[in-house]
Amino acid sequence: MTHAQRDGSVHRALYAGRVTPTLSAGSRTLLLFGALLAGLAHAQPPTLPGAAVGASSVGRVTTTTRVTVSDVRASTVDGSAALPATLAAIRHDLGGAAPDWSVTLAGKAFTVVTARSVQDITLRTTLVLGPPDGVPATVRSTRTLGADGMNGLAQVEGDAILAGWPLDGGWSGGPATPPGELDAAPLLDLLLRALARPDTRAALLEGVQAAPLPVQTTSTPSDPDADGRQLATVERRYGPWTLTTGGRGTLPRVTFTLGGAAGEAQGTVTIRRDGLVQAASSVTRVPVQVTLVSRGVQVTLTITVEQHTEVTPG
Repeated sequence: MTHAQRDGSVHRALYAGRVTPTLSAGSRTLLLFGALLAGLAHAQPPTLPGAAVGASSVGRVTTTTRVTVSDVRASTVDGSAALPATLAAIRHDLGGAAPDWSVTLAGKAFTVVTARSVQDITLRTTLVLGPPDGVPATVRSTRTLGADGMNGLAQVEGDAILAGWPLDGGWSGGPATPPGELDAAPLLDLLLRALARPDTRAALLEGVQAAPLPVQTTSTPSDPDADGRQLATVERRYGPWTLTTGGRGTLPRVTFTLGGAAGEAQGTVTIRRDGLVQAASSVTRVPVQVTLVSRGVQVTLTITVEQHTEVTPG
């Protein structure tokens, strides 16, 4: 048997009888909300937007997420090949998983200027996203944007998010996270969906505080056009990041690892004359290495999350 054939058989043994993820139910609680709508302030030039109180923008948002599992390998602790019966037992411990799936969420982002001073302005953003045939989720956030282009802490409230919610929601017009970091909870939610059924995911998340995902941002703004619009080209890199969970009872011990700056996003943001976002487009790709240890067997695999977000004037 070749390496490719063996890896394919391991993949089938672990993911036989996969299930389709439920997209209409919220995947987490308010714990996720703090940085889901990550920052376009990084992409904006360091000048205070001139938008007056009451100025607003509306964008149509479409986010398509694809999650794939690849490079599945399994061996016992002594290095020998894992028995199919053992892999089947591990699959039973994890429950039904959805290793390869995609979903599109669509909706709108509404932003309004609620206050301003010489030093800063306050923006309130409402993001409404949902699957084509499901109930949308609504998340509202308020942030302060200073003349240096940096954001104050955002106050966030709303529904539980849906599977496929933006990993780095700044591409959909939301407020900024603290410089250099991004909430890892939305990514962790997607990774666990590729491994386990809902009750097992909940058990693996019990007591887990995921460290923020390091982010490096490079933006190159253009000169304003005749209408005062400015296009910024933005590149964001994510990592390094690691998280270990599980290992209690029959729960496998699972370690997620994202290598240094292995995750990446590229896109553009169009900023109106008054400083509010008019449009955005981005492609994000995050390959995470997974090591799962259970029943004397070590399984390694790669879960890749790809996300494409488009915001057009609404």
